Amino acid sequence: MILPVAFISTIFLISASLGSEESCYLSEEQEDECASVCYPIVKPLLRYFEQSNERDTQLLRCKTDLQKEGLEKYSQISKGQQDYSDLMKSHLEVQNKYTEVLKQLMDEKAKYAQLLSEQQEVDNLKALINQKNKEIELLKDQNRNLMKTSELATLTNQFREDIAKLGKIVKIGGMDQNILTKLEVETGEVPKTPLPNINNRTTSKTHKNQVTTEFPDPCPRSLKENKVLREIQLPGSDPFEVVCVSDSELGSGWLMFYRKYYYSKKFNRTYEDYERGFGDVGTAWYHEFFIGLNRLHHLTSGKPHEVGLITETGKDKRICDHFVVGDRSEGYKVKSIGNCTGPDWMSPKQGSKFSTFDRDEDGVPGRNLAKEVDFGWWFDPDRTYIGSMTHNFRDTPNRRN
Repeated sequence: MILPVAFISTIFLISASLGSEESCYLSEEQEDECASVCYPIVKPLLRYFEQSNERDTQLLRCKTDLQKEGLEKYSQISKGQQDYSDLMKSHLEVQNKYTEVLKQLMDEKAKYAQLLSEQQEVDNLKALINQKNKEIELLKDQNRNLMKTSELATLTNQFREDIAKLGKIVKIGGMDQNILTKLEVETGEVPKTPLPNINNRTTSKTHKNQVTTEFPDPCPRSLKENKVLREIQLPGSDPFEVVCVSDSELGSGWLMFYRKYYYSKKFNRTYEDYERGFGDVGTAWYHEFFIGLNRLHHLTSGKPHEVGLITETGKDKRICDHFVVGDRSEGYKVKSIGNCTGPDWMSPKQGSKFSTFDRDEDGVPGRNLAKEVDFGWWFDPDRTYIGSMTHNFRDTPNRRN
């Protein structure tokens, strides 16, 4: 407040002094005097105005800087808001994917639980099947024991009947000699060929300096059953069972000596096994067996026999009218096959020896056909396509008197 008052006072004095003059112009002395008086007073004001101007400039610059900084901050905030919005959007997408993956995981977990349950059921079924198989084997053993008991009782009764009839023959002095050969078992059990009849009726004859033995017919043509189990015995051997077959097309009197199914691996046997015979002799469809090379030799070395080879489906059949199998010293070769009808690929070649994986007699150099096809047979060495026709040897060959 001091400076403005002093300034006003000075101006007033100057104005008063000027008003007393006639001229508006000052002399140099007056100007110097005025300058010496006014400058010290006006200088602070000028300095003040200069500083005020500088402060205004600084304030304007600060304002401008603040506005610029504010715009930058606003831009950063806007960008942050946009980034936040994008982040929220990505979060929602990730959350949706997570929900979808979690749902798929739950579905897979449910499927896995179902598979575990099904596997448990399969394991239970396998265990049940194994248990049933054991029960079936036990029933088979019991059935065999019952059959043996039944056979013994049947033979005993039949033997008693034969003694009684022999007594009648002795009393009346004679009777039909074929009466015993026509006896049939009427007990309801599976018919068996009486052992005494086979032993008593074997005869020998000489043919071309060779002694052959004829055996009673184990499968009489009078049998009309489709398949029937009978028991026979060769001289010097134990009794064994055979299956007698009757066919609507081929007739009756056939003896089944070889039965094998296509996928069966039960016939990959040694030479000795084939010589003795093996398998489960029976009339059911699942029974597979071979009566043995030695037995087959004895059965075919007497009077002529036919041989029939029939496929599993029964579609193809081949019949040969003279089938003879040699003995062990001859390699159980097919000594004769006779005249045949039906597909020629089915019957063994005459002169071929029986061959197995452990005794290669197929006549094909560098190959073991029995080992290749997993079963023994009278292979034909001339059939170079033997590998593609091995399935035909699954047939069920039969022989008939």
